[in-house]
Amino acid sequence: MEIAAATEDKETHSFEIDPSQVENVKQRCLPNALNYPMLEEYDFRNDTVNPDLDMELKPQARPRPYQEKSLSKMFGNGRARSGIIVLPCGAGKSLVGVSAACRIKKSCLCLATNAVSVDQWAFQFKLWSTIKDENISRFTSDNKEKFTGMAGVVVTTYNMVAFGGKRSEDSEKIIEEIRNREWGLLLMDEVHVVPAHMFRKVISITKSHCKLGLTATLVREDERITDLNFLIGPKLYEANWLDLVKGGFIANVQCAEVWCPMTKEFFAEYLKKENSKKKQVLYVMNPNKFRACEFLIRFHEQQRGDKIIVFADNLFALTTYAMKLRKPMIFGATR
Repeated sequence: MEIAAATEDKETHSFEIDPSQVENVKQRCLPNALNYPMLEEYDFRNDTVNPDLDMELKPQARPRPYQEKSLSKMFGNGRARSGIIVLPCGAGKSLVGVSAACRIKKSCLCLATNAVSVDQWAFQFKLWSTIKDENISRFTSDNKEKFTGMAGVVVTTYNMVAFGGKRSEDSEKIIEEIRNREWGLLLMDEVHVVPAHMFRKVISITKSHCKLGLTATLVREDERITDLNFLIGPKLYEANWLDLVKGGFIANVQCAEVWCPMTKEFFAEYLKKENSKKKQVLYVMNPNKFRACEFLIRFHEQQRGDKIIVFADNLFALTTYAMKLRKPMIFGATR
């Protein structure tokens, strides 16, 4: 760590921090504590200890202006700065992540939320970069691959790294390699949805020189978004979705809220129930809401020919709607 003193000769003081105390030091430097702005930078061009990864962006991979701007906030003076880049859904977060890995050219650990996302990220690395197949691997419950070179990319889930229970022999070997290796880049997808305690565990287990978090929003249900500032780094860039819509980079979104009063029978039963789960089933399965959903589906299918996704965060409602509407459904158990 280097601290430039506010003196006329601009002295630079360097000292080493106990790895187990890095999080505490970062937390003490936050605005609500000592208020010392901190930057975590990686001088990757002068890193001769960790082997280089032969990987470039393909010629057809042309980042858009806002993607280039986000990367310019991360890279400067030949160094990579840790932090978070916020881009709307569909704006190309994957290309930004792959581009960052290609610039650093060191081993990269890419963390996703689930196995499907792991496959998608592995595909994106192969789509946008010249990385060789033997230099990229997936680590999930179904795929336990290893890259064969001195440096490479591992794509896995937060759960696979943070899991504290008993592992298979193959999994234990891979996780030991992940723990022991110095990663040039720790690339973290969807940082707004991963619990703060899991971030802490992942970051404490792995050793990385640069951390890049990607997300579509800096809003968290646990209201602990400030934890990301010292666990990962500050917000480096946030794109204005209205500007991206005007530029034709993402679709114009129209949102409408439809209020559906409960039927008398459902509402009377709702008032009787004290169990919150039973109340949830009653308002989720409100017949008036089902009729509104059915009408909207028919309108968009018959009048507009639109593609439609109906989302439900209640599995019972999902299966009932799919059965009544005679539509296919996808959920966790779908294969």
